[in-house]
Amino acid sequence: MSKIQNFKSNFVLIISFLTALLFMYAASSKLIDFENFRIQLGQSPLLSAFAAWVAILVPVIEILIAIVLFIPKFRFFGLLSAFALMMMFTAYIYIILNFSAYIPCSCGGILEKMTWNQHLAFNLIFVALLAVAVIYGPINYKNRGISPTMNTKRKIWVLIITAAVGSTVVVMLFLLSENIIQYHNNFTRRFPQHAAQERYKIDLLYNSYYFAGTGNGKIYLGNRTAPLLITIIDLKTKTTTSHKIILNQTDLPFRVPKIRVFNQNFFVFEGAVPYIFKGSISNWIATLKINSGTRFSQAEPIDSINLAVRYKSPQSGENLLGILNSSDSLTVRYAPDILQKQMDGVFDTDGSLHFNTKLNKIVYVYRYRNQYSVTDRNLVLQYRGNTIDTISRAQLEIAEVGKSKVTKLVKRALVVNKSSVVSGNYLYVNSLLPGQYDAESVWKNASIIDIYDLTKKSYQSSFYVYHIKNKKMRSFIVVDNHLYALINNHLVCYEFLDDLIPKN
Repeated sequence: MSKIQNFKSNFVLIISFLTALLFMYAASSKLIDFENFRIQLGQSPLLSAFAAWVAILVPVIEILIAIVLFIPKFRFFGLLSAFALMMMFTAYIYIILNFSAYIPCSCGGILEKMTWNQHLAFNLIFVALLAVAVIYGPINYKNRGISPTMNTKRKIWVLIITAAVGSTVVVMLFLLSENIIQYHNNFTRRFPQHAAQERYKIDLLYNSYYFAGTGNGKIYLGNRTAPLLITIIDLKTKTTTSHKIILNQTDLPFRVPKIRVFNQNFFVFEGAVPYIFKGSISNWIATLKINSGTRFSQAEPIDSINLAVRYKSPQSGENLLGILNSSDSLTVRYAPDILQKQMDGVFDTDGSLHFNTKLNKIVYVYRYRNQYSVTDRNLVLQYRGNTIDTISRAQLEIAEVGKSKVTKLVKRALVVNKSSVVSGNYLYVNSLLPGQYDAESVWKNASIIDIYDLTKKSYQSSFYVYHIKNKKMRSFIVVDNHLYALINNHLVCYEFLDDLIPKN
């Protein structure tokens, strides 16, 4: 045997053993910490929809290839298979770095300490070594007149075709996974690494606050125990001031007034009476605008005069949406076809009403099912979207009670979307249902916020808002690239990083 042939033989042997060692270690690492590996794949932006079977298939293939590499008769095919698998891993990392909405955490094992770019470089080196080993490696079949030169050319073409097929498979998995995640309710969340970070918290002393609005670099808080007190937090200085709202009429049957701040105006209302006051934030004095008409259960200002409201139909008692002109209680535009009845038209259509100032859209998010509706400011339906969970029908048990046949819930209902807000192009939903690859430990310590792009009608990503002293987030609001949450007696600020929400 010549020196060149001896070098080639030793090179093939060394690369075969190194690759077998790498694959055996990688496979054992995945199997030892299988649940964590499966969760990481479930949160991958490329393979979320196929995590269940990929988590099993990958370590099994790695072990089989490692075994084949130790058998001289099949070593060439083992090297070619290893080359194909490493090409698929390399294509996966390249797509993650260049086309993914976010970059997930590492896969663990020997490469855990590497960055994704270092991981890519490592893979490319191994791909090159395996390619050379395939070219140098003998094929165990009789040479039927094939010259060594032609044999090498064929090997190169086999390598090219193998690389192309492997890369294409990864691209197809990525595209199929995207389609399943977005449109077929696979209920797999994506958690970009460190995408939302807590920046600070403010002790409010009490836990009775709620969000009344934002604007002018400030957050406005109402207080359930002091209904006419408005607290203002300056987001720049972090200072807090309070004002007592003065109403020009106080002989109404007040119960639990609510406050909404919109631009330079604010509204004080109570739909069960019903009444609506309106005033300016310059002096916090409000004038009565409406004290009669149809009762309503929710109201959101859409400009200085009109409010989107959720009414109780006088005829059926079911929920329906409408637009109320605060200067004339008789000027109401009803939209009876927006809310879709499944059972009683009351509990099954319960949800949260929002107005998106940037998109000039009204958004209604159902509480007990995976659906939201988007309309224009005149309540003309634009489209119906779905949250990523699989509860398409409200799971409720309802019974009529008493002679008046008032409907009530027989038992606690399954809440799908606890609360939600809209900001910019996005809808943020605090979901109460765990996804199939969500870590159970996280649900014990954090609330989950899912993000949906209202312009693309698609799920974007998710992130955590952690409990404080075992107290969950009560409500939240989003201002630009910050989320503010009310947790126990604190206002907590989270900042969104680039991986969470793409810049528009």
